[in-house]
Amino acid sequence: DWLFKATKSLNPLFALLDPEVAHHLAILASSYGLVPREKRPDPPVLQVDVWGLRFSNPVGLAAGFDKSAEAFEGLLGMGFGFVEVGSITPLPQEGNPKPRVFRLRQEG
Repeated sequence: DWLFKATKSLNPLFALLDPEVAHHLAILASSYGLVPREKRPDPPVLQVDVWGLRFSNPVGLAAGFDKSAEAFEGLLGMGFGFVEVGSITPLPQEGNPKPRVFRLRQEG
């Protein structure tokens, strides 16, 4: 798939960007479906049942990546078993102080 190949070329470029900018671009790309899609079904052995819900695999994307629920369809298409998005507050709230997104370069 051409998008998987393009991702291999683009990932090193994302590493050159400010982490907050890279995160914003990842959300934007996911919201428009410009991310690789996993088309193969998960093997049945990966299914898990938790609190009455069945997930196709146990690997999920934790809360915080897509706080405004803009990109969940693209993120689910990448092969995650679940994607936790958004939050509910009576009024918009400021986020945590920056830096909120950072890289551990020494860890690769």
